[in-house]
Amino acid sequence: MICSLSLSCDSLLSPTPQGQIALDDLLSTENGIITAVNGAYQPLQNIYKGNMFPILELASDDGWIWRKEVEPDIFIIEETHGGVQSIWSEHYVGITRTNTVLDRIGKVEGFSSEAQKNNLIGQAKFLRAFYYFNLVRIFGGVPLILQEIVVREDSERPRASIKEVYDQVKLDLTEAISLLPIKQGGGRGSQPGMATNLSARALLTLVNLELEEWDQVVSNSALLLTNGSLLNAYADNFNGTQENGPHVFFEVQYGGVAANTTSGISNTLAPPDFAGTAVIMPTDENLQGKGGSLSSGNGFMQALEPNDQRKSTLVQSYNLPNFIEPSKPNGSLFYVNKYYNTKDLRGLSTWNFPLIRYAEILLARAEALIEINAGLGGEALELLNKTRVNAGLAPLSLNDLPDQTSFRNALRKERRVELAFEMKRYFDLNRWGILEEVIQKQMDFLGLNFPNQRITNHPITGKSYFLYPIPSIEFVNNANLGVQNDGYN
Repeated sequence: MICSLSLSCDSLLSPTPQGQIALDDLLSTENGIITAVNGAYQPLQNIYKGNMFPILELASDDGWIWRKEVEPDIFIIEETHGGVQSIWSEHYVGITRTNTVLDRIGKVEGFSSEAQKNNLIGQAKFLRAFYYFNLVRIFGGVPLILQEIVVREDSERPRASIKEVYDQVKLDLTEAISLLPIKQGGGRGSQPGMATNLSARALLTLVNLELEEWDQVVSNSALLLTNGSLLNAYADNFNGTQENGPHVFFEVQYGGVAANTTSGISNTLAPPDFAGTAVIMPTDENLQGKGGSLSSGNGFMQALEPNDQRKSTLVQSYNLPNFIEPSKPNGSLFYVNKYYNTKDLRGLSTWNFPLIRYAEILLARAEALIEINAGLGGEALELLNKTRVNAGLAPLSLNDLPDQTSFRNALRKERRVELAFEMKRYFDLNRWGILEEVIQKQMDFLGLNFPNQRITNHPITGKSYFLYPIPSIEFVNNANLGVQNDGYN
């Protein structure tokens, strides 16, 4: 169900108007609008510490699970799966909050400045685009709701096409770029961590990348290259020491003290005090398919080159017993270490979660340059080598990458390692049209077949494309929704 700014759908639809009156009062002032904009960011905290991680990481070739929650790993998720339902609903909570801001802000008088008003509008448009960008990549066409929900009928919209959703995403981001400052100046409504002009440009660059709009990737990334930088220490991107700096264009702001404002990803992935019972683990050819899930086949551990300084941040064994193969020595089984936090209380990590890093923009631009045949050397090679050299690896040369295919493969490998376990790999495999091919290599160990009846052709790129099911409850809530994705009931 799609809800309004308030957290409860019931209060919105109640015959008593007290909640609506309170909302009217809240959104009649600048401070109230700022509070509402802050509320539009809040769903990101739940999304990125919740079901997005297993739904995306297990569906890539990077992560596997030894426990019983294998549905996303072996691609047997159905329409009733709670994970896809929560992803759908949490994104629409964010969307409806942005719509409320955008519908109400024009009626508020007495803003401290026109720049402040534009800043808040730009943030709302950026966030709406961000939420829809996730939804369209996971579910395909979804209802485009662009106004405040006042009565239930306002939310009962049919699915828009994939193209229509992307057109709206690009429109929102283009407008956000024109409204947002390059840097937030501080003060209420413009705190560090809120979306900026650079955030919107970076997201638009990734939208262009998804749609293979190579020229736009190059043009939209140009300003970003001169307004960002890499951190010398890879770990500092994730350990709370360098938050909201030039190495990242947008990140989830945690930093509270309660469970709803902190992240539990640290515990979920690799805490030694859980005796090795991590939920998601890195794939490894040494496991030879053991563990009950897709543990091997194009293993992540084998993608790590010797002397790659990122390895110790990405994975650790913690010298724990190998509970998959007890005959093997301690320390022979690896865990995702990237977000492991011993500084905060267990399960209450205050570290932000990066969503668009400078490194990703470098690699996006390199990919675009090679795909438009801008030359195998030059800037494309220089950009590819930036993250490699920063990780202590030798730069690649034209002798290493003699043609477009070899360059493409090297770039895809570099994206895999640099952006590992940041919920990027599944989206990459899918947009490249190779998800089925890659996952089938893993499924071969267990004698399974990828559900190719759930593959469609992307209407914009023409690539083979996998879609998750629209949650079944949404067809109950919305009689106008339309048809389910291919391959589901």
